[in-house]
Amino acid sequence: MLIIAVMMCCLSVHAQNAKQAITISGAQFTASLIEKWTSEYSKVNPDITFKFVKSSSQNEKTDLKLTLNSLDKSDPKPVENRVNVGRLAVLPVANLKNTFFTKQLKNGIGQEELKTIFLQRDTDLTDNVEEEQKGEPLYTVYTQTSQSASAKVLVNHFGKSASELNGILVTGDDKYLVESVLEDSTGVTFSNLALIYDLNSRTPLIGIKILPIDPDNNGRLKKEELIYGNLDQLITFLETTNNKSIPTEEISLSYDPKNNNPFVTDFVNWVNHSGQTYNRQFGFLKTTDEIDRTLTQK
Repeated sequence: MLIIAVMMCCLSVHAQNAKQAITISGAQFTASLIEKWTSEYSKVNPDITFKFVKSSSQNEKTDLKLTLNSLDKSDPKPVENRVNVGRLAVLPVANLKNTFFTKQLKNGIGQEELKTIFLQRDTDLTDNVEEEQKGEPLYTVYTQTSQSASAKVLVNHFGKSASELNGILVTGDDKYLVESVLEDSTGVTFSNLALIYDLNSRTPLIGIKILPIDPDNNGRLKKEELIYGNLDQLITFLETTNNKSIPTEEISLSYDPKNNNPFVTDFVNWVNHSGQTYNRQFGFLKTTDEIDRTLTQK
């Protein structure tokens, strides 16, 4: 009887521990940030363990899914409980040796120029095609499919579809876009802040240059719009203004409301109210709701 009691106790403890494991899918484009969230949450909840999966299928159900809100808008399935936990911002970048965008570096890139570079176009960015007639490309665009979070943010900004993206298709992780540009002196692409800035120095990665988007689209960069040399300065601008010129998208954690794991909702609430303090460190913005909440408290 004693042996049976011990075995039942062990089984009970095992079942309890199994309920305290949280599986998360879709975390690829925010890997460093969500690892920070889970690490900090585990400090106050040491019994919780986390498992990350690259994608969830119908046969592999996960507790939480980290995604962009724009990715869910076309999902025919019923909307799950969804909580915004951050924002992703995307900027155009070029190889440091690329000399074509000299004017744009000084005056900024307007919205129509952005579309001309990255979306299918009938005309070139400039009427001067002398270099291309010599067989030398003015610039080489690298792009990704709709599976890329950065690509989705960019096309959603213009109300377009991923099929309209222009350029050489690069498969795999978003970081491969930047790597392609680093290897091509004519290269230009787009990517999220976490991948184009050095998170330690808070400056653009060595070998690339940020193509500054003109915040008010007036064809010139004013002193207060010179915000791209420092990541924190850029994030502050995006979080304290209502400017819509730089493509951004809310990041959310979604889960099945019928999930009986109480730690799922507890973790989501913790990220929403406490975890966002780490967003800036890893190149992400606070949600618009969090910014409004902070301003209200002041």
